[in-house]
Amino acid sequence: MPSRKTNPAQKPPGSAPDLAYGLDDLPPWPRSLIYGFQWGIIFLPTLVILSSISTEYLGLGGREKVLFFQKILILSGAIMVLQTLWGHRYPLLDGPSSALLLSFIILSSHGMPAMQGGMIAGGLFLIGLSAFRLVRHLEPLFTDNVIGVILILIAVTLLPYLAPMIIGARPGSPSGDPVVFGVSLTVMVGIALFSHWLSGFPKTISLILGILLGTMLMGVLGRLRMGAVWEASWFTIPHPLFSTYPRFSISATVTFLLAYVAVIINAVGSIYSVGEVVGKRDLSRRVARGIGLTGLGGLVAGALGVIGTVSYGISPGVVLVTRVGTRFALTVCGAFLIILAFFQKFLTLVSSIPASVVGAAMITGMAAQVGAGISVIARSERPLEARDYLVIGIPILMGGIISVFPEGFFWAFPFLAHALLKNGLVVGIVLVLVLEHLMLPRKK
Repeated sequence: MPSRKTNPAQKPPGSAPDLAYGLDDLPPWPRSLIYGFQWGIIFLPTLVILSSISTEYLGLGGREKVLFFQKILILSGAIMVLQTLWGHRYPLLDGPSSALLLSFIILSSHGMPAMQGGMIAGGLFLIGLSAFRLVRHLEPLFTDNVIGVILILIAVTLLPYLAPMIIGARPGSPSGDPVVFGVSLTVMVGIALFSHWLSGFPKTISLILGILLGTMLMGVLGRLRMGAVWEASWFTIPHPLFSTYPRFSISATVTFLLAYVAVIINAVGSIYSVGEVVGKRDLSRRVARGIGLTGLGGLVAGALGVIGTVSYGISPGVVLVTRVGTRFALTVCGAFLIILAFFQKFLTLVSSIPASVVGAAMITGMAAQVGAGISVIARSERPLEARDYLVIGIPILMGGIISVFPEGFFWAFPFLAHALLKNGLVVGIVLVLVLEHLMLPRKK
């Protein structure tokens, strides 16, 4: 199929002028496959981690653990395909929500049926917001300060999770490994050099090139573990998809409704953030459709007994590094995840890429995203005022600090507040909205 590329003069307002492929461009299929694979490599470690945490708290093991991960892949892939074609139509990863994961952990003792009922209630809540177009009232809240802070917050709140990855910390070696850290630094520098010096198609796959470089270095150093690849089955069918029936309880429903407030904030922030990179046309409609499909993901997750989805804010950083802003690359990524759920050997092969290498690639993308956030904040003709420094600085620092608070601290707060207070990104977004519009409003 021939490629379809936007004329630079026709690019949507707000889109980056030097993207190799814009939002609605359709690259040739060989390139689309490579771009989708690139997104998948970046996304898989997150899916593995969230799935592993969930199964540990649910007490699942063996075949049940594999089945849970297969369901996560199918749900995330299907929602991503729907979102990029009919939902928000942006190049955004959609996968398990950390806020909903926290609700899973908190309610694990209540049993899976109660959690399924709570997830379904939350999904219906989001579908209702979308159907009645209530989310359109959020648009005036997202000023340049708010959007810029969200872009930076996403990077800052990920650091506590990326730091152990890039030093190779694990249960048996919590202090990490200087050699692994050296490889991580090499990957970061390599991706930066590839993105800066290469041109044409090689520039757009700078993340894959960096990941390949890091994986080869880890192999040469004897740090690559491939044994599980040979033991894995070639093809497995997820069965049974629906193993338990939902049960509705007040405690689970209220907990998930609160968690879905965090999901809404997270999703809207992600949509506005990526809009700054690829274009902000029809933003209110994109938000409404995106929230509606996120609600649909909650319904399906409740039926399957897994975690509901949300749009991930790491996507703008990946677009900025690769210069590939087409939404169809994420469509391919979604299809790739669905296929992986059935081909276990290939899934194991891709999952064997060292976490330190993927973490280093993500940090490079987040570095570009921080720069984009600063650019959004500073693009106004007027100089920043003293109130701007506080509106910008306090949410970023608090979001980062909350991400490293000890687990026991949050148990001092009411049970139902955990899903909101423990999420540094959500706390930071709420703070910047309150400071920008209520506590420190700009003087007329």
